[in-house]
Amino acid sequence: MPPSEVIPFRRREQPQPEPVRGLELLRAGADSARPATVLFLHGASGGAWMWAEHLMGALAASGWRTAALSFRGHGASAGREVLHGFGLLDYLVDARQAIATLGGPVVLVGHSLGGLVAQMLLGDPRIRGLVLLATVTPEGLAGANWRLAFTDPVLWQEVARMPWADAGGISPVRLRSALFSDALPDHLAWGYIARLQSESLRALAEAQWPRPVASARLLGVPGLVIGSGDDPLVPSDSLLRTAWLHGAEHITMDRLGHAMMLDAGWPRVAEAILRFLAARVP
Repeated sequence: MPPSEVIPFRRREQPQPEPVRGLELLRAGADSARPATVLFLHGASGGAWMWAEHLMGALAASGWRTAALSFRGHGASAGREVLHGFGLLDYLVDARQAIATLGGPVVLVGHSLGGLVAQMLLGDPRIRGLVLLATVTPEGLAGANWRLAFTDPVLWQEVARMPWADAGGISPVRLRSALFSDALPDHLAWGYIARLQSESLRALAEAQWPRPVASARLLGVPGLVIGSGDDPLVPSDSLLRTAWLHGAEHITMDRLGHAMMLDAGWPRVAEAILRFLAARVP
């Protein structure tokens, strides 16, 4: 299927907010006849805005209902003043609340920390598919952080300051090249970095250690794991093991940073997701 048939870039719909008990939920493609909604879950220091920039509109233009959630304390959701008290189970509750609001089957697309939350949701009978982008793996982040500390200590220090991003704690000497490829214009890269916010210390601490999750393979949930060969934050070998755990298709893309949904190569990510949806999701 040629890319022009996969992603019709015309008529890109602007995602619209739908408040849900203090949570920000953006929606696009609400008039689609498809039974499942693609629900996007953001990573650390992000928000629903990261999906609204490109992927929500691209999938909606291809006939899919889409929604993007901002976890509590993120984006326009309530709780920013007590952010550091929230943990992964709080984000799990938020995602379940979003699924209940959508009122039907969902395909989860989770990035980084949001990918771990998506895996924690496995077992919910409403989940029809799982897409993980540069995800935090069930192994936890401790091993990857130690590796990063020895191989790129400057980047490791910048990532360690993410919990204080709201206070101007990020010094993006290396962060720009970790999140985005050189193909993304600097004014866009720096603009996205400026929108990053603080992340919960509790959630980040909990994500360091192994977390048992159900296997999508055993549950009969089709899966797709996408990583970048140029991403220094998520080791490619851990993504391979995660794909094996879930019996998921695995794709490694070059010339993409960790924030692949915002990078210049985002159309390749959208195309891979659309192909997966067309082939594996009823």
